[in-house]
Amino acid sequence: MTEAIDSMPSNDRISRESPQLVALLKEMKEGLDNVRSKIQALTDKVKAGNFPTSDGIGYLEAKHLLLLNYCQSLVYFLLHKAKGLSVLEHPVVRNLVEIRLFLEKIRPIDRKMQYQIQKLTNTTTAIENSGLPEKETDKTEKAEDLLKYRPNPDLLISKTNANSEDGSGVYRPPKFAPTAMEEDKMSRKEKNALRKETQMLRQANQSTYVRELMDDMEGKPEEIRENVGAESREATKYIAKMEERSRQEEELFTRAPLTKAEKQKMKHLTKSRNGLHGLTESFYDEVRTLTHDDGAPDEITSFNDAGRGERKFKKRKDIITKVAYALVYRESIESRRSQETPSQLIYASEHDKH
Repeated sequence: MTEAIDSMPSNDRISRESPQLVALLKEMKEGLDNVRSKIQALTDKVKAGNFPTSDGIGYLEAKHLLLLNYCQSLVYFLLHKAKGLSVLEHPVVRNLVEIRLFLEKIRPIDRKMQYQIQKLTNTTTAIENSGLPEKETDKTEKAEDLLKYRPNPDLLISKTNANSEDGSGVYRPPKFAPTAMEEDKMSRKEKNALRKETQMLRQANQSTYVRELMDDMEGKPEEIRENVGAESREATKYIAKMEERSRQEEELFTRAPLTKAEKQKMKHLTKSRNGLHGLTESFYDEVRTLTHDDGAPDEITSFNDAGRGERKFKKRKDIITKVAYALVYRESIESRRSQETPSQLIYASEHDKH
């Protein structure tokens, strides 16, 4: 049996034992014949001087050498496998892995060099199709590089300019929806009347009497305030601003932190004496310090400290006197109004209004 197998031709034996290998070898032979014919034609043209290879792209030359070395190593590997030799820990395997790794790593360079390579191939095909001599084509190639492949800023037209300009050089905003400017159609007299009405409304909102009247008409409960008398415009504006701020915070469910300037302004308005607010706020503090002033004074270390303590004592005394006068004046006014008749109250309110 073994003698019969040995006497069989080698091709029949290979086709019987490994039919897939026969198909692969046949396909490889056809590919090698095709490559050999193309390489032979290129080699003849290069030897004849039709294809100059002196000033080529160095990257392509290095890549071609890598591919050639890879093909040689691959053929050597297949030869060892065909002979049945072991390729375990053979240098050819390491060489194949290194070359394959190089080819994988240079793929980003291929993408970057694609434009330049495509440009050269297009120039070559244009020369072959036109049939011009090589010297004339070299001259025209330089002219085409300057005129054809340079960036043209005039072609970079933005979308906003294309929609908003009509060639006159004047900017016109894009019109997304038709809108009518009602303010332009108003006459000068109407504008003045509108401005006057706005000013009167602002003054009415700042008036204490108007606000009390509006609260009575709306049926709001009486608001108890710590200050006595009318507040200043600055304090009124600040209170309105803070109310609007709190309203927005409630709508957005976010807390807006105060800036350093706003904190200083709030501190200034809180400690100011607009409407005797500062007097009533510091009244109890001044009364609490009276016992300390009447008792034995602390040890005075210098002449400046003695003068400062005397000035503080006079200042507290003046403040207490002013507060006392203000409270007495307020009580006298309230007692006088309680004794007047309703007609006298109406006449007094009209007199105060005028």
